[in-house]
Amino acid sequence: MKLVSFIWRGETGTGYLKGDSIVMTQGLGGRETGEEVKIDQVKLTAPLIPSAIFCTLVNSPRMLGVEDKREAREMLGSPKFFLKLPQLVIGPGDVILAPQSGVRPEVEIGVIVSKPLKMASREEARNAILGYTVFNDVTAPGEMKEDMYYAYRRDPMDGKVKKMAVRGSHFRNKNRDTFAPMGPWIVTADELGDITGLTMRSIYGDVVVQEGKSDELIYGVEDLLVEVSKVLTVPRLSLISTGTIGYRGAEEASEYKFQALEANLVVEVEKIGKLENPVKVDRHHQS
Repeated sequence: MKLVSFIWRGETGTGYLKGDSIVMTQGLGGRETGEEVKIDQVKLTAPLIPSAIFCTLVNSPRMLGVEDKREAREMLGSPKFFLKLPQLVIGPGDVILAPQSGVRPEVEIGVIVSKPLKMASREEARNAILGYTVFNDVTAPGEMKEDMYYAYRRDPMDGKVKKMAVRGSHFRNKNRDTFAPMGPWIVTADELGDITGLTMRSIYGDVVVQEGKSDELIYGVEDLLVEVSKVLTVPRLSLISTGTIGYRGAEEASEYKFQALEANLVVEVEKIGKLENPVKVDRHHQS
């Protein structure tokens, strides 16, 4: 089942897809109201505003600069996360507002959980999955420098305390208005099954910049849910993103940059959907 949220005749609504129609429901996944509407008569919105957004960092070998998954797992040690604010969520067709330094797409699978998770087992994590959506972890790599700073730290190479550059947090490059597109719907877990072997792709200005398979992910969905639930209680209807795949022709994938480009940005995941958003550059304000 594909769960959707939409605007129709100036009102918001929810439902599920049946052919080219939407069967309306009382809330996402709720009881049917008895009404239907053609999908081309509505504006699809983000399927929900998550309670929280947990993004997975560098979860594919190419994002670590290697090819072998076993080596990448040893380098990573455990899943790494950062947060995005739910207020950043936009839906299909909504505008991504880019800083003048530009943006890059990060095609990811968003996992929606149907119940709170705390110290979850793998079975509990698996049973808590409501479904999957396409998530674009939009990033502004050029803004990362604003969160860098210098501090005296002990150099792990020689054990001496010295003045060093510290990369800082993922704030200005990740948490900007419109930087969490998701949709166009949620494919329920019972329909999709697992997410292995799915083609993932991003296209920016008609150029394919990412293309690979979900098999590239170092840690799977259950691994991620279990790990986050060790740290805190994962709220009901949270989104946990899986992390992205590498970039085509990138010498150092984590710093892959684009110039500020006003064009359509498309991310798609096989069997889940395609999410398209136009990019506009904010030329009136400095980053």
